[in-house]
Amino acid sequence: MSNDAMFDNDLFRSLPQAQDLREYVEDGRPSNHFLTALLQNDLMTCLGRADVRNKAALEDYATWLKSYAPGQCYGGRQEVADWIAHRGMQGKERA
Repeated sequence: MSNDAMFDNDLFRSLPQAQDLREYVEDGRPSNHFLTALLQNDLMTCLGRADVRNKAALEDYATWLKSYAPGQCYGGRQEVADWIAHRGMQGKERA
């Protein structure tokens, strides 16, 4: 999937932390505690770190990840650590 299709849609634009999420997906840039917990499928930490806007958008985050994001960039601690170590999509393109 092209970056345009991945990020140029209403669902992505509606996410409160869309820019931070994009930087993580594209460049493997580590993110804040809320997004890291979300990407690691750590629901309890995610809810504990989320503000009101992010709590309200949890279903949209999950839908965007499942529908648009590369499957390797989320799922557990190891997947997130590997994505960061490989510098996200930027690193995947170089490999």
